[in-house]
Amino acid sequence: MGCFNPYVAIILTDRGLDNTRIGLVLTLNAVVSILAQPAWGLVSDKIRSIRKVFIFCFAMASLLILLLPWARSLNQLAVLYPLILFFLSPLAPLLDVWTYQGVSDQPGSSYGQLRLFGSLGFAVFVIPLGRLVSLWGLNVTSYGFALLAVVSVVISLDLAPARTGGQAMMRPHLLPQLRLLLGQYRYVSFLLVLFLAFLAIQPMFGFHARLMIAVGGTQEQFVWTMALAALSEIPVFLWSKKLLARFRPVRLLVVSLIVFILRLTAYALVREAWQVTAIGLTHGVSFALFLIALVHYIDELAPEGLKSSALTIASAVYVGLSGMAGNALAGRLMDRLQIQPVYGIGALVVLAALGLFLLSLLPGLRKKRRQTDN
Repeated sequence: MGCFNPYVAIILTDRGLDNTRIGLVLTLNAVVSILAQPAWGLVSDKIRSIRKVFIFCFAMASLLILLLPWARSLNQLAVLYPLILFFLSPLAPLLDVWTYQGVSDQPGSSYGQLRLFGSLGFAVFVIPLGRLVSLWGLNVTSYGFALLAVVSVVISLDLAPARTGGQAMMRPHLLPQLRLLLGQYRYVSFLLVLFLAFLAIQPMFGFHARLMIAVGGTQEQFVWTMALAALSEIPVFLWSKKLLARFRPVRLLVVSLIVFILRLTAYALVREAWQVTAIGLTHGVSFALFLIALVHYIDELAPEGLKSSALTIASAVYVGLSGMAGNALAGRLMDRLQIQPVYGIGALVVLAALGLFLLSLLPGLRKKRRQTDN
C-alpha cells in the first residue's frame, strides 16, 4: 500500500490535474469502493474463504496498477483508478477480518500486535521508495507494488484460512442475517457516524500531499511525514490489547475522534512543512486507535457468519461513501477558499460526528440502567 496510497494525489498532480479534477478522480474511486467492498465481503462470506478472495483481488489490482505509467489524460485516469480500486479497496477490511479471526483463538495474541507489522513495513519501505521515485520517477511505484504483491500472494497461499465453523452454520441464511444486521440500531447508527466523520477525514488524507506543498514542503518531506506517521501507529497497536481491556472499543472511538478534531484544527493553522510532519505524529492516537476500536466494535455487533460483510460494509461507508462526497466537496472548496480553511471546516464536521455518536449511545445506556434497577 505504501507504493499506492501516498502517491495518488502526487501522480494526479504530475498529470496536470487541479484540485477539482483530483477530487473528481478520488470521488470515482470512492464510488467504486462503495460497491466493491461489501460485494467482495459478501463473496468471502458466501464461499467461506477470505484467503481466496484476498489473493484474487490482490492479483487483479497488481495487474491493473502496471498500466498506470501509460495513463496520462483525465479520461484514462478516471477509468483506470476506479478499476484498480474495485480490487484494491476490499483488501484492507478483508485482511483485518482475517487477522482478527486468526488471533481470536490464540491466547496471548491480538489483532493490534499483528497489525503493527503493517505499519512497520509501510514506514520502512516508503522512505527508500521515495528516494527511488526522486531518482527514476513515479513509475517506480507501479512496478514496486506489483513486485511486492507477488511476494504477498505467495506468502498468503501458505497462511491458514480464517476459522469458518460459525460461518458454515450461517451460510444458508446469509441474506436474512444481512437484513438483520442492517436493521440493527447500533450498527446503522454507527455507520451514520462513520459517514459524517470521514466526510472530513478522507479529504484530510487525500489532499495531505497538497497541504505539504502549499506550506512550502517537498515530495521528500511528504514521504518522511508518511513514514513517521506510520511509525506512530506501532505503540498503539503494540498496547492495543491492554487498551481494549481497560477502556473498551466505545471509549477508544471517542478518544480517536477527539484527536482527529485536534489534528484537523492544527492542519488549518500550520505555516511550515515541519509542522505538518509534527502533526502527523498523532496518526497513531487518531487513525490507529480508531482502526483497533472499529474492528472490535463491529465484531461485537455483527452476527456470526457476517463478520467480513459487516466490516466491508462499514469500510464502504467511511472509505467509499464518505470519500465520494468528501473529496468532491473538498476539491471544490479548496479551489475557492484555499486548502487550509477546508481543514478547519473538517474539524467542525468531525465534532458534529462525535456528538452524534455520543447521542447514539444514550438508548443503550438507558436500557442498561433499567436492567440494573430491575
